Amino acid sequence: MDDPVDELIAAEAPHSARHIWILGRPRLIPAARPWAPTSFWSDDIRDLEPVRHSHGDEIVANPMDGDAGPVPDQVWMELPESLDALDDTLSALHGLAAARGATGLHIVAGGRIRRMNKSLNTVAARWFDDVHASLGRRRARVLHFSSPRAHPARGAGWPRHNQISTMGLEVELVAHGGVFHGAGLDAGTALLLDQRGTMLSRLPSRPAILDLGCGNGVIAAALALELQGAAEVQARDVSWLAVDSTRRTALANHVDVDVTQADGLDGVADESLDLIVTNPPFHRGSARDSAPTRRMLTDAARVLRPGGQLWCVYNSHLPWGEHLDAEVGPTQQVARTKAYTVTRTIRD
Repeated sequence: MDDPVDELIAAEAPHSARHIWILGRPRLIPAARPWAPTSFWSDDIRDLEPVRHSHGDEIVANPMDGDAGPVPDQVWMELPESLDALDDTLSALHGLAAARGATGLHIVAGGRIRRMNKSLNTVAARWFDDVHASLGRRRARVLHFSSPRAHPARGAGWPRHNQISTMGLEVELVAHGGVFHGAGLDAGTALLLDQRGTMLSRLPSRPAILDLGCGNGVIAAALALELQGAAEVQARDVSWLAVDSTRRTALANHVDVDVTQADGLDGVADESLDLIVTNPPFHRGSARDSAPTRRMLTDAARVLRPGGQLWCVYNSHLPWGEHLDAEVGPTQQVARTKAYTVTRTIRD
């Protein structure tokens, strides 16, 4: 293994495992399988599908859905990007262990030292009595969590609920800890939704609408509420946490949204959509990576009907308007602040 985080996790894990569960680090599977039966889960379908293809569905188990098969005595995992994401994951693991009497659960969580701080230990101590860090090596470090607490400090629990009331919007959001902006409305999406009157004014009867990169589902739910059943509203994301959050948000608002976990527009039929609305990501994990978003936005030209619209919000310093104009169709700036720009693109 070339990755120091993977090397440290495999080197520091206790050698007495009966079942190992790997979360988010697929390259650890070959290291774990000679030791013990192994399960794997990644929130991102782009990491999950290759594992399904190589090892079969029997290795796949989701700790967040409450029905994850055998509970392991070891979990090897990458440290999430946010404290809320870590709290959500540890809450789920602790709950599974408690429900099945797995008191010997030991979690080995690795990450880059530059992204680690003592707040990670504080979150873990809500759920585990024994929390300690290894010595760092090659700019990486491992945290160990063991001895699940008999009475954890549960706090508000996950997923979280939040009522949004702004700009004429009344939406109840439900979100997991690892979803962008949690159960809140970020400023870019707020600017985008503030244009929804214009956005929806030129649509055909019963339009097909897609919230692309749906996150907590606020766009899909807001548009479904606005149209009151007079549209087919869909939502997509690469993240299981986002998809589950969007489903829960739709349910909380009593609207129908067809939610799919998928990579971009894969599987969407040609010329099948009237409107795509998106606040797309420009990173993958902690790494800036605009290539998947570039492909996704370019593919919008394929799935939009002639005259269909793509509404997009992005950081104002980024040149996405030029890309949309060149690859999809005529693009107009609809709203702009110092931080964010909203554009409307009409498919030729």
